[in-house]
Amino acid sequence: MISIDGLNWVASTVRASGRPSIASLSLGGNVSQALDDAATSLVNMGIHVTAAAGNDNIDAQNTSPARAQGVVTVGSSNINDARSSFSNYGAVVDFFAPGENIISAGKDSNTATATYSGTSMGTPHVAGIIAYLIGENGNTSPQAMVNQLKTLSVKGKLSGVPAGTANNLVQNGNGAPAK
Repeated sequence: MISIDGLNWVASTVRASGRPSIASLSLGGNVSQALDDAATSLVNMGIHVTAAAGNDNIDAQNTSPARAQGVVTVGSSNINDARSSFSNYGAVVDFFAPGENIISAGKDSNTATATYSGTSMGTPHVAGIIAYLIGENGNTSPQAMVNQLKTLSVKGKLSGVPAGTANNLVQNGNGAPAK
C-alpha cells in the first residue's frame, strides 16, 4: 500500500535526521489496521501526526488513519464557526480547523489558485500550528502537544458539533480574542 510505504519513508527519514517532525496526512478511507498501525508507529517515535477526519458526515471511528491511536484527528469548520456539513465527527476527532472554501494552490500554473473544501484543508492548518508551537516553545511529545493545543483551542463555540465530539476550534493563542 502506497500510504504505508510513505509513512515508512517518513519514519526512516526522521530517524536519520533526529529533528522535530510533523506528518500531515490529508488522506483517509475505509478502516485499515495496517495504516492505523503505521500512523501510530510514527507517533510512538515522537513524530506529530495530523490526520483528516474525512468528508462523509460519519463517525470518524470508522475511517483510517483518523481513528489511529495518538494521531491528531482534524474535522472541518467554516467561516460561520460551524462544523462543515460534510465533516466527519465522533470521539476520535480532536479539533476542528478551517476547511471550507479555502483558497489554495491551483494546478494550472505556478501562480494559480483554487478554492477547496474538506478536512484535508484543515489538517495542514493544525500541522502548521504544531510547527509554530515547536518553533516558539521547542519540541514536546505528541501527547504533550495535544494537551497544549487543547489548552489554546476555543472550546464550545462551534455549532453543529454532535454530542460525543470535542468542540475544540484550534488556534495558536496569539490572535484576536474569541467571539
